[in-house]
Amino acid sequence: MRKFFTVIPLLLALIGCANPSIVRVKAAEIEKIKISKIFIPRFEGRPEFVEESTELFVATIEKQISGLIIQGGGLRTESTDIIAGGNIAPMELAIVKAKEVNAQLVILGKVTSHNTGGLLNGFSTIKVINVANGEIVASFHRPSGLLFANSEHQCVMEAVGLTADDVAKVLK
Repeated sequence: MRKFFTVIPLLLALIGCANPSIVRVKAAEIEKIKISKIFIPRFEGRPEFVEESTELFVATIEKQISGLIIQGGGLRTESTDIIAGGNIAPMELAIVKAKEVNAQLVILGKVTSHNTGGLLNGFSTIKVINVANGEIVASFHRPSGLLFANSEHQCVMEAVGLTADDVAKVLK
């Protein structure tokens, strides 16, 4: 009986870490696009993670795809909404910037984390947008999936690595 009460908290902790992944890909639409340039502005979300997560994302997909990656800065001024980890940047603003560099795709990202009573998790949300028509051709949301982590930063970087691999697979 004592083992049962020892296992219960562990099971509850594992269930609490079970966050869903979301993967939506319009493969037929992606195949129609002749991709030579991809614009990736700085990710949004938790300010302490945005620079490193953008760098990791770009470095990861650069090695896996043939298109030229054009890395941009932030799309909008740091408002209280952005600082608090608010929504992803407006697609319209991203598309305008992507057209300026003649990119066929723009990739928007957001990173955030969760820390409750020692349970840590990081999250990466990505939208891949066709610049020509504004259609979202792929979107991904991934939790880190780590059962044990030293920091929220570690969790966020793991989630970013997962979404970068997801994006690279659909753009090959």
